[in-house]
Amino acid sequence: MMATGNIQKRKRKNGYAWEITVETPPDPVTKKRNRTSKTVRGTKKEAEQIMRQMIADAEKGYHVTNTKITVVEWVQTWLEVYIIPNVSPTTLSRYEGMIKRYINPLLGNIQVQQLSTLAVQSWVNGLKVSPVSGKEMSAATVKHVYHVLKGAMDKAVLAGIISRSPCQGIMLPKGNKKPAIVYTEEQIKQLIASAKDTEMELIIDMELCMGLRRGELLGLQWDDVDWEAHKIHVHRNRVVVNGKSLLKDPKTAAGNRTLDVPAQLIQKLKAHRAQCMENQLRMGAAYTVTNYIIVHPDGKPIYPEYVSQLLTKLQTKANLPQCRFHDLRHLCASIMLKQGINVKVAQERLGHADISTTLNIYSHVLPSSAKEAADKIGELVYAM
Repeated sequence: MMATGNIQKRKRKNGYAWEITVETPPDPVTKKRNRTSKTVRGTKKEAEQIMRQMIADAEKGYHVTNTKITVVEWVQTWLEVYIIPNVSPTTLSRYEGMIKRYINPLLGNIQVQQLSTLAVQSWVNGLKVSPVSGKEMSAATVKHVYHVLKGAMDKAVLAGIISRSPCQGIMLPKGNKKPAIVYTEEQIKQLIASAKDTEMELIIDMELCMGLRRGELLGLQWDDVDWEAHKIHVHRNRVVVNGKSLLKDPKTAAGNRTLDVPAQLIQKLKAHRAQCMENQLRMGAAYTVTNYIIVHPDGKPIYPEYVSQLLTKLQTKANLPQCRFHDLRHLCASIMLKQGINVKVAQERLGHADISTTLNIYSHVLPSSAKEAADKIGELVYAM
């Protein structure tokens, strides 16, 4: 990349000055012109020497492009150039939401070169309370928002807009990770009994037997079931982005898996499929025909958030501790561990790319298992 420069003599109140302008070709991606200017006093020869240094710096990538670009302008460019081509629709939607709610309203009008580390630290401190809802924000959410800004500022350094990121050395809030709620065996039976003859019956059965992510469960289609071999192939994730239902690949390569399932679950699936066909015949045109397994009685696919709402209502009705739908996945892992299933097998069934995830996150055991372990230890120690 060749940079060019020129010098113009400018008249000032107290004499003359030299205005130096250095420019490189437009950016091939953003199409923006890269130009920087500097006014100096002294002789023309001295100005020419400064210009040569500016050209050399520009060609090495040390020049500063668009010194007046604001945070909102740069973050949008960062999204278009670095993020949109490389992330999933759900990740992009999450980024855009955090930028719209927490970055642009508070930092957007500041010029990138004027954004200081102190300003970023003050901004992070202020995020303890949401500027949108007025409610306390979790430490995890604050960290996610900060890392979006940091990602944009790191690329601003690479683009030559700033020489150092203002996000360096920022102290982030510490938060205690919310432990997963794990039901006792009695509570598991209570949950299953409460779900009987409701929209949640099949969902609860499948989740406890398979430990799927919510989107994986809702993305299952009838073609994924091997009726003879009693297997179900998990290879898609159904999510909702901006009100639209989308299918995407599993979270990790390990998420693409085929699971053996109990014969009892296969029988429930057969009964559910028969019920869907009966509903279609009875409702006619009012029935929405899809290939999804988990649907409303009228055939329409169930939205992810609706499943979580149904679970909350079910727990309230059964007088059970409130847990997230994802905690049922934890519960499936705990059941496998209690039943003595090898942790490697548990990892494969849960679709974890790294076995440490299975060991670290899903090490919750049922309370009865903990007592059983204590009893066995006692038998050994006090029998000596």
